[in-house]
Amino acid sequence: MNGKHSHLQLSLYLIAAAVLLVGLLSAGLIYRTAAERESAALSYQVVGGSVYAVDPGDSKAYCRDVELYGGTSGRLIADFNRWLSSLWHGKRLAYVLAIFSAGIAYICFSVARGQEP
Repeated sequence: MNGKHSHLQLSLYLIAAAVLLVGLLSAGLIYRTAAERESAALSYQVVGGSVYAVDPGDSKAYCRDVELYGGTSGRLIADFNRWLSSLWHGKRLAYVLAIFSAGIAYICFSVARGQEP
């Protein structure tokens, strides 16, 4: 390569740098301002004098009902759906945003590197 970059390459490098910078700064801001996970407990258990919140999806009655109506695959899908929805709140959202911005920036850098001048 002779050191000259095409206009498309420079644009892609600039876009990649902007996506990475904005994404990581946003992820850092979300991480710092995110509250700890709020409890969506429907009930509480007292074990050894300590009180523990019981998540609705972790109760035996909920698991039995989901498995009764949807079978084992229904229970697995419900568990996957709860995990997926947990990624869009709080500190996990910051991690997801950082990973996505780094991935998109990497793709832009790769495409720019592959362009002929």
